Amino acid sequence: MSDSIKKWHEMQEEKESKTSSTSPGTFIYESPDGGKTVKKRAIEQPIMDSDKKKQAYRLLCEYDEEVIKLAYKILNAV
Repeated sequence: MSDSIKKWHEMQEEKESKTSSTSPGTFIYESPDGGKTVKKRAIEQPIMDSDKKKQAYRLLCEYDEEVIKLAYKILNAV
């Protein structure tokens, strides 16, 4: 098995147990080089709370992709 597949299985096991293998907290795994190396980084807050997540899904359901992309460009231009 390749290293990236092994790492994925390890991440799934940690996700199921809801704890890290080394310390408590929430972690994100990043691979800047396409899977050759995987780095573990602690995150302090949840990426998105449930209310904002619901709003984002509602936005995706109600508007076309082109409209959302245009709104994103407008927000980044400001």
